[in-house]
Amino acid sequence: MKLLFTDLDGTLLDRDKKISSENLEAIARASQQGNMTVISTGRSLSSARPYIEKLASVQERCYAITYNGGLILDYTSRKILYQKTLPLPYVKYIFQQAEKFQIHCQTYEDGYVLAPKEREELREYAAHTSMPVRIVADPPAALTKEPFKILTSCLNDKELHQAYRCSLEEWARDKISLFFSSDYYLEHMPLGVSKGNAIDILCRILEVPKENTFAAGDAENDIAMLKAAHVGIAMANGTEEVKKSADWVTKSDNNHGGIAEIIKNFIEN
Repeated sequence: MKLLFTDLDGTLLDRDKKISSENLEAIARASQQGNMTVISTGRSLSSARPYIEKLASVQERCYAITYNGGLILDYTSRKILYQKTLPLPYVKYIFQQAEKFQIHCQTYEDGYVLAPKEREELREYAAHTSMPVRIVADPPAALTKEPFKILTSCLNDKELHQAYRCSLEEWARDKISLFFSSDYYLEHMPLGVSKGNAIDILCRILEVPKENTFAAGDAENDIAMLKAAHVGIAMANGTEEVKKSADWVTKSDNNHGGIAEIIKNFIEN
């Protein structure tokens, strides 16, 4: 069995946030040959669920990696295989630091986005992911359990966002992982959590040799995944940093069947 790990946004999904019929048919063909495609995304489970269900409809078994590797799920049996969360004191510190920089900051609980105020960044995120939002004055205090991640967003001032990231790096070194998942989104994850680590965990569980693994992505948070897989593949629309980290770059972008191209060249052959 070969495993193809694919990011969602900018990779499996087109500009309309849909899985094209070309990509879905290729995934179905690969499944019929005994292979499996696994969604590996920074999105929450609730946001990724419609796409996971699409893959589950054309595969006998379906696994999913969400929250950048913070949650690994056997979707067929609804069994959690792995999870790691952020300690609440860390959550409080990150929200305080974001407030100092006037950066939008949000976290997640029970399928909702929790944020302290309505902002352009929050509206854009909610439209992008179709997730419901709860506005609470103090999100860390409102949490009833440790969250899988925190996300900050800055649509109009990347230098400010980079300055915020730099302000956290010394504190974060032995506490959390920081990486961008797009030009606007900075992910704050439990230390050691990544899409690459998730590949290692799922391969051990499924007893699939790493030589049979392939990964496709387009952004910074995909680099660990591309390096962990036997063959790491950057999308034609990916960042230059991702392309430099990849073993192969697609000719087709996410709007023109890039995943179908990968399946044809690496999974079916």
